[in-house]
Amino acid sequence: MALRRQILAAAGLALSAPSILRAQPSAAIPDAMMADGRFASFMELLERSPALNLLRGAGRFTVFAPTDAGVNTIPATLRAGFTGVAGGPSASAGDAGSLAALVNLHIVEGVYPLSSFTAPSTILRSRNGTGLKVERTPQDSLRVTLADDVGPGVGGINRPSPATILMPVVMAANGVILPIDVALLK
Repeated sequence: MALRRQILAAAGLALSAPSILRAQPSAAIPDAMMADGRFASFMELLERSPALNLLRGAGRFTVFAPTDAGVNTIPATLRAGFTGVAGGPSASAGDAGSLAALVNLHIVEGVYPLSSFTAPSTILRSRNGTGLKVERTPQDSLRVTLADDVGPGVGGINRPSPATILMPVVMAANGVILPIDVALLK
């Protein structure tokens, strides 16, 4: 009877593993994000920034990627400023500096899968110089906040709500995508 319970428990773990991690081992980060389907809005921002080519390159990265709902937490006026206003006499290409700051705030050089966050808190440095603090909550989830005020900001917003890392995470050929429920803004 005990052996049967062990076999059933092992089978249950094997079945639940895909909900924890999706692998796109041959795809670069942007392609893995598109294949996943939860990051179309962040991809629109990424495609307008130089970071797209960076994430398709040979480097190793961790992307704290806001889902479509997470990008919608960015105020509409800020989103319009990043991408420009379509049509009309006030059409523009958008604020490239602010867009680059936003996108680079979500990217960390190096690969940090969930197993990297065993300590109560870990601070990583984003590509725009801002510290990202990853904390384990009492409910054993992971939340991401800005650890300091270093680096360029976007929109003048200093302390947004913390972001929660969502499941499943996505492994790509050149790194890991950690989905978050709120866009990081500074």
